[in-house]
Amino acid sequence: IEEDDDDDDDDASEDDGVIPARRPAKRLRDVLKGFHFLLTKVDAKVAADLITSMGGKVEESVEEAHRLSIKGCDVLVIADRPRTTKKYMFSLARGLSPLKLGFLQECRRQRMLVDPSPFTIPFGVPLDQTKAVPLPSRWNSLVERNFLQPLAQRKRVLSGRTFAVSSVSPKASRQLKAIIQEAGAKVVVLEPSSSSSSSSKQASPDDYYCVICNNADDAAKGSSSSSSKRKRTERVVFAWVVECLQTQVIIHTHTHTHTHTHQTHVQNNIIIRQHI
Repeated sequence: IEEDDDDDDDDASEDDGVIPARRPAKRLRDVLKGFHFLLTKVDAKVAADLITSMGGKVEESVEEAHRLSIKGCDVLVIADRPRTTKKYMFSLARGLSPLKLGFLQECRRQRMLVDPSPFTIPFGVPLDQTKAVPLPSRWNSLVERNFLQPLAQRKRVLSGRTFAVSSVSPKASRQLKAIIQEAGAKVVVLEPSSSSSSSSKQASPDDYYCVICNNADDAAKGSSSSSSKRKRTERVVFAWVVECLQTQVIIHTHTHTHTHTHQTHVQNNIIIRQHI
C-alpha cells in the first residue's frame, strides 16, 4: 500500500445531494467555495495555490475529511493516477473517482466549476491483477451524480457491516476507521493492550465481519493480543479494503486461506488469519 505524501495526513446524509450548477463565477474566489480537497501524489504547492485562489480549502488528513463529510461538506481528492494511498481510498470509499490536477487548472481558466468527467481517474487495478478493473456497476450512478456527489451511505460498498480495526499505531487506526466509515460501515477500534473483558463490551465476535489491520506487522502483533483471539474472526490487512474499494464489491475473505498466507502476502498484499 502506498503512503500519502504527507504522513500526517454521526452518519452522513442519506441524500445524494444537489449537483452544483455550472456557470461562470462573478469572482474567482467563489469558483470552489464550499469545496474541500485532499491531495495525494501531486505537486502540493501548485494544487493548493489553485484551490485557495478559487475559494476552496485543502485538508491534510482523511480524519479531518471524514469529519467534514459527516457534516455534509463537499470533499474531493486530487491525484495524478490510480493509487493505493489512504487519501485516494477515501474518495473510492465515497463512490467517487479522484480527479486529476487538470480539473483545477480548467476551473481556473474558465472561472467556473467545469465538467469533471474528462479529469476523472479510473478506479484502479487490483493488487493481484495486471489489467484494469472493469468499470464498476455503479459507474452509471457516478455519471448521474456528476462525478462530484458521493453515494448515499446506505449504497456504499461496505454498508451494513461492522468491522473491527486493530493497529499498533493509533494514527493508523484513526485513518482506517475514517476510510471504512466513509465506505458505509460501522467500526470498532480494538486497542492492542485491551483485555478481552473490555473489548467484549464493544461487540460480540460474530458482530465483526473481519478485523482490519494497517499492515502485515500489525496483523502479526495483533494476533498475540487477547482482543484479537476472537473465534471465527478473520484478520485482513488494509489491502483487502483497497481491493473492495477498487472493484466496488465485497471481496470474499475466505478465498485467501491461512495455508496461502505467504503467497497471498507476496501477490496480493493481503493476509487472512483464521483464529481457532
